[in-house]
Amino acid sequence: MGASFIKTIRPAAVGLVAVGLSTPPAVAAPLSPAWQACRAADPDARIKGCTVALAHAEKEPKQNRLAAYVNRAGAYQAKGDHAHAIEDYAKALEVDPSSAVTLTARGAAYQAKGDLDAALADYNQAVLKDRKSAAALLARASAWRAKGEPDKALADIEAAAALDKKTAAPLLARAHHHQSRGDHDRAVADYSEALKRDPRAAAALVGRGASYYAKADYDKALADLDAAVKADPQNAAALINRANAWRGKKDYAKAKADYEAALASKPDLAAARKGLDDVTKLLAQKTAAGAASGVERP
Repeated sequence: MGASFIKTIRPAAVGLVAVGLSTPPAVAAPLSPAWQACRAADPDARIKGCTVALAHAEKEPKQNRLAAYVNRAGAYQAKGDHAHAIEDYAKALEVDPSSAVTLTARGAAYQAKGDLDAALADYNQAVLKDRKSAAALLARASAWRAKGEPDKALADIEAAAALDKKTAAPLLARAHHHQSRGDHDRAVADYSEALKRDPRAAAALVGRGASYYAKADYDKALADLDAAVKADPQNAAALINRANAWRGKKDYAKAKADYEAALASKPDLAAARKGLDDVTKLLAQKTAAGAASGVERP
């Protein structure tokens, strides 16, 4: 087919860093400026607000102290400062050692830092403390996958799917598992079920489109990837997979346009750069062949 599809499903632990960010203080009075900032979307503003709120932590109820530490940890992690995130998650666990949610979030920070053993230790504790936490199981599955243990990953994904019958998350994780092992029929089936649960799930559209591409079903791939790009024109994974599908159909001009759009969104995307170089050469060859065929021989 000339180009490999781009996998789009991130490890389940990714996204858990934001856990608790919307947790409000337990007080009934209006939020102070510090507490409002401690819930801000901007990481820097959140760190500053939570730090001010924690300056008087001894006077705050347990729920408020937990929220402030977790919110600040999430902000640090969003900035890529995993060390400070882990420190704050540890402080949150001093406040509430039984919090499976905080353990899962700290595990995600360890995983982002590359310490898979520490991540697994936290995920294991989270699963023990909350046997019904599909999020902890999916996070642990992502760590098993990163360690090259696909069977253990699948076992956790199946357990999560048995617990969570409503969200798309376990179906997306299982689809990614099947896709990574080249079982695109099962991947398509799970992506399709995920879309029934969440019709706007871009990861499911891109993932299913990538599997259709791998099956050389380019028209179905384009239908999914068109929908993903329409929802988010800056979705680099959707753009590069659509470029691959156009390339499969030998429409090199459209492939070139999508590779260029993917690079505009993510300039360091090596797969898009290589794809663009390849189709540029193919277009040049096509132009040269056309010119040669038009030359009248003596």
